[in-house]
Amino acid sequence: MPQNAARKIAVQPAKKTAPIHNPQPERKTKHVPISRLEVAVITVASVITMFLMVSVVSSKIALSKAQYNLQSINQRITSVQNKNVDKKQEVSELSSRSRLMEVAKKVGLTMNEQNIRNVNK
Repeated sequence: MPQNAARKIAVQPAKKTAPIHNPQPERKTKHVPISRLEVAVITVASVITMFLMVSVVSSKIALSKAQYNLQSINQRITSVQNKNVDKKQEVSELSSRSRLMEVAKKVGLTMNEQNIRNVNK
């Protein structure tokens, strides 16, 4: 006994026929002309954009230059402060009591303790 009693029917694919006329007409792209107002607006926007770009770059350069100047001035200030500290130390060493007594003895001066008065501010 056959397992499958159904007959096999050969199915033929349906033929696709080309339509006689084209249902969608070809569209030709046309460029819309730009009006003078649009050209003017685009030109003004471009000029403003270029001006802003140039101003950003120039201000960045000015900022960098100012930072460099500030850094060099700070270095000079630090150098002068260090020199001031050195000079103050030298003054305190030269005006110390022991040194003044030593210089006084060399030139023949003596100190009379009775003639000394301490004055406090």
